[in-house]
Amino acid sequence: MTSQSMWRNSAAIVLFAVLPAPAPTHAPVTRPAQIILIRHAEKPADAANPHLSRAGEQRAEALVSFITTDATMTRFGLPVAVFATKTTKDDNGQRTQETVAPLARALKLPVQTPYLGRNYAALARQVLANPAYAGKTVLICWNHEQIVQLAEALGVTSSPRKWKGRVFDDVYVITYQSGAAVLTTSRY
Repeated sequence: MTSQSMWRNSAAIVLFAVLPAPAPTHAPVTRPAQIILIRHAEKPADAANPHLSRAGEQRAEALVSFITTDATMTRFGLPVAVFATKTTKDDNGQRTQETVAPLARALKLPVQTPYLGRNYAALARQVLANPAYAGKTVLICWNHEQIVQLAEALGVTSSPRKWKGRVFDDVYVITYQSGAAVLTTSRY
């Protein structure tokens, strides 16, 4: 090797040692900071009635104050999106929409209903991938039979307890800490 080629190799090594390494590029985090999961409010005694009972209507109204003033619910800001199950031909899904309607009106947001209750995985993918929700709060009102599976689809690894059929005031709150979904519960 000639002295000239050795000098060029040495200069290249010194040059690369002096230049800063390029900053790693990370995909931006698109997941929400917090996802609030609730079930629909109380139903009437008549199983054929697809709407909320009077007690359910009152709970839906109480949800507005809870979500907009409770410190845990507002720590990442008010919800930027409100989801409920899509109504089926036999009116399944009507109660989830009625439960969040007062809140959506107060927030001036539409109630988004793109999926049937059984399509919770598609909803989870949509919510986790939407950059408009990055670092923000999203509220989802779903059928209690699928809320545990929805929480798992949103990344919760320790399965929450099964939602009991007569419980209407539980709230599952999912936050993301160091990339992991953490579930806490509350009541309203």
